[in-house]
Amino acid sequence: MPPLPPRAGLRMSWVDVFATGPLSGNPLCVVLDADAWDEAHMQAVAAELGLSETVFVVAPREPAAAARLRIFTPAVELPMAGHPVVGAAWVLHQEGRMTGRGLVETGVGPLEVRVDAQVATMVQARPEMGAEVDAAEVAAACGVTAATAPAARVWSTGVPQLMLPVADEDAVAAARPDGRALAALGRRDGWLGVSVFAVRAEADGRVAARVRHFAPPAGVLEDPVTGSAAGALGACLAHAGMGADGSLEMIVRQGQEMGRPGEVAVRVQAPGGVPERVRVGGMVLPVLRGRFVPDAP
Repeated sequence: MPPLPPRAGLRMSWVDVFATGPLSGNPLCVVLDADAWDEAHMQAVAAELGLSETVFVVAPREPAAAARLRIFTPAVELPMAGHPVVGAAWVLHQEGRMTGRGLVETGVGPLEVRVDAQVATMVQARPEMGAEVDAAEVAAACGVTAATAPAARVWSTGVPQLMLPVADEDAVAAARPDGRALAALGRRDGWLGVSVFAVRAEADGRVAARVRHFAPPAGVLEDPVTGSAAGALGACLAHAGMGADGSLEMIVRQGQEMGRPGEVAVRVQAPGGVPERVRVGGMVLPVLRGRFVPDAP
């Protein structure tokens, strides 16, 4: 890793996002006041930490926003990602830099966030439906057999994600991804990750989804719990007619195979079956606070 700049002694908060209890969900490092760090140093720190994403908090460009967020996987910078935005909102609230409701800037524009005790939520970018893909080809790279509906298609609520349905939860658990093949398909077809999913109805009327998410194009073979993909899946299912009265409520369960079980609550407003607004959220639990060690004199 290259040497860090003079303000390397920045504070950080490590939190678990979309957690179901201690040391669950998706771990996140939130680096505060990182304005003096350039893109290369941010990328190097993200690679050093090795988490799915690390988020760097810098000064906002818009007066109404609490902060601007720069989000890095170990390999690339992302315009938006779910658990970094949700986790950073919770940390900003804990730091007294944001009330219970506010805006944060991202690469896809300002996004609305809310924090209430241990729960934080975000409104994602307006859903966009992308191209349908060859389901059998992607399924082979995931080590699964694709279901026939809904169509294997790219959806985005800020990041293009491929939705691949399978028959049931056992099929989700049995997935064996080929990272090289998925990276090549993602680069070719313009998606960042693929969600292998199965859905069922719960007794309370919500849709329940079991998901595994593979993102080799972003340098992440498997992500524990993926907020951007949960939102994209909500848009996909609302478009397919799930939900009632133009609204879909869903709980996404992910991460069991990685020993990091997590849950994402998803709500989609889809009047006339057209998804227009997606909110995702979940529990955020603190793990540790620290400070990067500055360079020696």
